[in-house]
Amino acid sequence: MSWEIVHNRRVIFGEGKIAEIPGILQWHRKKKVFFAVYDAKAPVCAQICGMLKDAGIDYFIYDKVVTEPDLDMINGGRDLFLANGCDCSLAVGGGSVIDVTKTVGMLALNGGMVQEYQMEGRQPTELPPLFIAVPTTSGTGAEATKTSVVYNNFNGLKKSLYHTSMIAEVTILDPALTVGVPAKITSATGMDALSHAIESYVSLNATPVTEMYGLKAIEIIKDALPRVMEHPDDIEARGQMMLASYFGGVAITAGIGIDHIMAQPLGGEYHVPHGDACSIFLPAAMELNLDYSTKKYADIAKALGVYDAGKSDRDNGLAAIEAVRKLQKTIGAPSCLRPYIKGELPSREKVLDVVKRTTGHITCNPKPLTEDLIWTIFNMVL
Repeated sequence: MSWEIVHNRRVIFGEGKIAEIPGILQWHRKKKVFFAVYDAKAPVCAQICGMLKDAGIDYFIYDKVVTEPDLDMINGGRDLFLANGCDCSLAVGGGSVIDVTKTVGMLALNGGMVQEYQMEGRQPTELPPLFIAVPTTSGTGAEATKTSVVYNNFNGLKKSLYHTSMIAEVTILDPALTVGVPAKITSATGMDALSHAIESYVSLNATPVTEMYGLKAIEIIKDALPRVMEHPDDIEARGQMMLASYFGGVAITAGIGIDHIMAQPLGGEYHVPHGDACSIFLPAAMELNLDYSTKKYADIAKALGVYDAGKSDRDNGLAAIEAVRKLQKTIGAPSCLRPYIKGELPSREKVLDVVKRTTGHITCNPKPLTEDLIWTIFNMVL
């Protein structure tokens, strides 16, 4: 067995830790920041801008990421990065803001258009500028990954691009930034984090490192997610979810399974927020994979707190699936795709085409990925 894992060089956790941003930039001798933020009017934006001014660091604010990343946001961001003479990047926002920013930095020094890296297999040859990721949601794990998920405006596909150089040099996990996040986003991102943890743990490419992070993320989420949904201002629970999101992001380097294989392309096709799409497909994915990774699903039952030593591994795996369904209901996460499909249901050929052109190449799902499996799980969530 051989494997590789890429970590951020520096991870900083704690309330108020965004105050360290200017010092980090000064240590790296940076002069002008490409500052991507989800809302230029947000208090955190003004707070960080004030800190940068006090430190004598110039910045350019980029607030064009209003939906999930697409080609225009990234290619346009790259143009503005260069036109404004930026020498580093800072992302403060959810997974979309972070994914856009990591890709903008890569393009700034490597040239070309993002679709060349997404669809044509082009690879970076230059190390991107310093990139600091500061998540304001808890779920995508984008702050821990080398991957960007991008909607292609030309062909309508949502497809990933990735490279080891795209991971954030520094990640700051400041739970104060997630207080006030709407319940719907908290729920969706929380289910995204859970799907990362579960899918990575049963992945055929799982490693001792990803397994460790995945199980810990599950343990945290089972308690912290319902707690933060009930008490949105609970800073300790918010902090726990930030850790779970980060751990899940590290774990998913083991590769995605049938949940994400379906959620990523069909979420793009039917405009389902990524975390909601992952929620919809997760229990069905667990059911289909149970007999191909039974012992690991029993381990997941332990992490979810529903393991019974007197029962078989398979029965414990079934208990894990039921626990995920119960969590869905508790936090109001979606479990059905049909409401998002306007008009008639798509044909088998249409579903297969969308999935195969984006994630159909993935081979680390426990149950072998076939056309029948894709069509089966699609029908399970209608």
